[in-house]
Amino acid sequence: MENKRANCIIEVSVDGANGRHAVGIMNMRQALDLPEMPSLSYTHPDPVKAAAGIVVSRKELAGFMVCR
Repeated sequence: MENKRANCIIEVSVDGANGRHAVGIMNMRQALDLPEMPSLSYTHPDPVKAAAGIVVSRKELAGFMVCR
């Protein structure tokens, strides 16, 4: 069974000395395939929360991939 959540689009950002900068827009599966770096943050998969600027950690993002 294909996990439809894997196709949710999110923005990946890197937190640096000069603030947060977008790395790219990708689906959740692609984001989780990136190397594990503590400076990366991910917009919330819920579009309303993402528009509000809510970001999640890699661990939280992986939790959204779990089938319920």
